[in-house]
Amino acid sequence: MRRVETLILLLALGFYVWFLHRFGIADLLSYLRLAGWGLALTIALEAVARIANTLGWRVTIADYPRALGPAELFAARIAGEAVDYVTPSAQLGGQFVMALMVRRKLAMAIGLATVIVASLAEALGQIGFISGALLIALPFQARLHHLFWPIVGGMAIAIGLAAAFFAVQMKQPFSTLWKVAAKFDVAHLAHPEVRAAAAEADALLVDFYAHHRTRLALSCVCYLFAWSMGPVEIWILLTLLHQPATVLTVLTVEALGLLIERATFLIPAKLVSQEGGKALILSLLGYPAAIGFAVGFLRRIKELVWVMIGLGAMTVHRLISERATAADLPRAASIIEIPSPQGGQS
Repeated sequence: MRRVETLILLLALGFYVWFLHRFGIADLLSYLRLAGWGLALTIALEAVARIANTLGWRVTIADYPRALGPAELFAARIAGEAVDYVTPSAQLGGQFVMALMVRRKLAMAIGLATVIVASLAEALGQIGFISGALLIALPFQARLHHLFWPIVGGMAIAIGLAAAFFAVQMKQPFSTLWKVAAKFDVAHLAHPEVRAAAAEADALLVDFYAHHRTRLALSCVCYLFAWSMGPVEIWILLTLLHQPATVLTVLTVEALGLLIERATFLIPAKLVSQEGGKALILSLLGYPAAIGFAVGFLRRIKELVWVMIGLGAMTVHRLISERATAADLPRAASIIEIPSPQGGQS
């Protein structure tokens, strides 16, 4: 398995180096200078999408603990997304990280069940966005009519993956998921508490789909809103690069880009789908391929900023947890009666 992952990563890196050579680092830097501080706008816009993603997880938690603040839930969410971005874990490692980071205030089994439900809701929200965007834009994009069947195939893959994910959830998956995710050596995944909560999480998962379908629908709406921020970002980036952009164009670029990302989801950090996918799609729409590559590269910068924020949140959480554990040890020792050498009590 690891050999396959290594091979995929090396091939993706090879393609990325070829892309850089093909489009030229100097030209890429010129586009970066052209975007300037406008890139900060896309980074800020991403915060809106991340908050919506966090809310999508929040609504799946029926008995939400008052002690768990929204900032803590947000930190856990962006930390999990950062782990998913940098590892070929098919979004398994990040889900466990989210549940682990809030386990002191949210029962581990509930955390595991709800992050998996939220992951399905995210996929359904993405499918809803792609479907809506393509239905609106594709009839007016004459250049792409010959791609009708590849697009249908991409949609079939996206829907099939979501259906398979749901089917797996109905077969008590958590023990298996724990074993798979632990192989990626993500911090704390081998924690015994994770394995102990797996069976309970399986039961909670089945119960959720039986009795909380309204919460699932609300979660899908939150993720649909988050995905809808993508076309806004594409419009900002094209505008920064002095390229004309219409609503139909940005909807098409984002929808087809997401289909490519879905088909290449095993490749970490979107090494092929991000820059290469945008270059392909925008060139088909009549833009210079270099513009598409630049749009993908600028988006990657934004994503890497949020990856650093997410990993930073995970590091801070670990330090706070270790400090809290260290503070609890003397307190626990002080209440333990230690026999004295003379047989009395100390």
